[in-house]
Amino acid sequence: ERLEIFIDGLAYLTHTERVIYEAYLARATTKEIMTSLNISKNTLKFHNKNLYSKLGVSSRTELMEIYKQLTNMKDYI
Repeated sequence: ERLEIFIDGLAYLTHTERVIYEAYLARATTKEIMTSLNISKNTLKFHNKNLYSKLGVSSRTELMEIYKQLTNMKDYI
């Protein structure tokens, strides 16, 4: 169920949320993301809150764990 929420949520990400999501997958730091998007820490927190809500996670660590589960499943499909 968590995987389904995560996968379904990807379709609802805004452009900025998608950029942040992809930056997380590329293991960019918070500072790197803020610099590349020219946003403040509070703005990044705002986007994170929305991003995490849509994907059904509560942290970057959880986001990465679920992403890893998905990529491992693709190896068997």
